[in-house]
Amino acid sequence: MKRFAVTITLLFCGFVMFAQEMSYSQMKLVLAKEAVVVEEGGTTVEYDLNGTRIYLITDETHNRMRFMSPVIEKDKLKNEDYQAILNANFDRALDAKYALYQDILWAVYTHPLKEHSQAQVVNAFHQVKALVQNYGSSYSSTDVVFGGN
Repeated sequence: MKRFAVTITLLFCGFVMFAQEMSYSQMKLVLAKEAVVVEEGGTTVEYDLNGTRIYLITDETHNRMRFMSPVIEKDKLKNEDYQAILNANFDRALDAKYALYQDILWAVYTHPLKEHSQAQVVNAFHQVKALVQNYGSSYSSTDVVFGGN
């Protein structure tokens, strides 16, 4: 019984030691290694990731964050684009998705802020960039496709 208690205690301590409590400040440090800061104000940062503008918007009070990048103006979308975007949001856009807001198609990733690891922040950031780049072709955020189609 004592051995079991020691094992459980070590597992719990290991979990707590590696649990992530991401903050806006920590996220900015992680992203500083990935992209150039274009503008910063309040809880929003605009980044340039190799020619793609990506915005980080955070709300620490409500534990939320968002990456978003403009793709194309709504009036330039064709009817067939809507079908492709909806299909992509189901099987090719993993954590980042396409969304319409203020007459612009955006690549968007939303998530609770604190629960991120550094690797997840970087992965999400690059998924948003991939959605922007892959608009009009594969519409994918990664190489993974659900359903294998």
